[in-house]
Amino acid sequence: MLSKKLINFALLILVNTMWAAQYAAYKTASAQMGPVTVSAWTFLFAALILLPFLVKERMASANARGTGSWSRSDWTGFVMIGVFGLIPASALLAWGTERSTASNAALIYLTVPILTAVLASVILGERMTRIRWVSLVISLAGVLLLSRPDLRQQSLARSEFLAGNVLVLLACASSSFYNVYSKDLLKRFSGLEILVYGYAIALVPSILLLIWFEPLTWSVIASYTTATWISVLVLSVFSWGLAMVLWMFVLGRLDVTQASVSIYLLPFLGVLISSATLHEHITGSMLIGGGVTLAGTILITVAESPSA
Repeated sequence: MLSKKLINFALLILVNTMWAAQYAAYKTASAQMGPVTVSAWTFLFAALILLPFLVKERMASANARGTGSWSRSDWTGFVMIGVFGLIPASALLAWGTERSTASNAALIYLTVPILTAVLASVILGERMTRIRWVSLVISLAGVLLLSRPDLRQQSLARSEFLAGNVLVLLACASSSFYNVYSKDLLKRFSGLEILVYGYAIALVPSILLLIWFEPLTWSVIASYTTATWISVLVLSVFSWGLAMVLWMFVLGRLDVTQASVSIYLLPFLGVLISSATLHEHITGSMLIGGGVTLAGTILITVAESPSA
């Protein structure tokens, strides 16, 4: 049992490490692409990358979940996660990060575990235990300690960033909604099915929005730099690809509230990535804050037995 919990914890660390790269990737891609364009390319590439694995999964098991005809609730579920979860979670994050800063986006993303806990309680009936509340508080305290320089600068409250910060907050609400609704779909579909079908459904309104708001031409596509395409691939392969596959796997083993607390690791992991790639300085308070956040994640994933 302990080894299973440690595996869950290790997977959450890996997932959040890949998610931590999305802020810089969105910032870079949005320099040339509009938010809908970034999302459309991301969903397209992510679906194409995951499709062979889904085909292999379906061929390996003729009785796999979801192989029969879909019910009306199944269609409703996928439309809900596609239209109200995936599209705004990606497009609004890209748009908001463009109008604000990557640091602000990372800080605002701290609302995801809290929003997820509330939605999971309302939609799924998950119970907020004492350990869950304690772990939320510990993890949040660690992140606030980690983020003292940003909070001291009060960049979150600056008027020029207000619109972008609101957009990021709306993206967080959509991401929380996607996590909760996906947990319900996992009762009838595999993680790969939820991802590929969800991305495919999200692509339809994304293309319509592209035609209306951000029409593409060959000259525009040809003008994209190598850095822009690399950023889109990072989003497709890691943030919305491999990371989401592992996330769905863990979500099938833990309550969504338990798994979402690990999102508090994003700022700390982002600092480590920045230090390794950009040689940014790490302070003692950052290390302490990261350690406290890590302790909160361990508490909810290892100390509490999953109810799933």
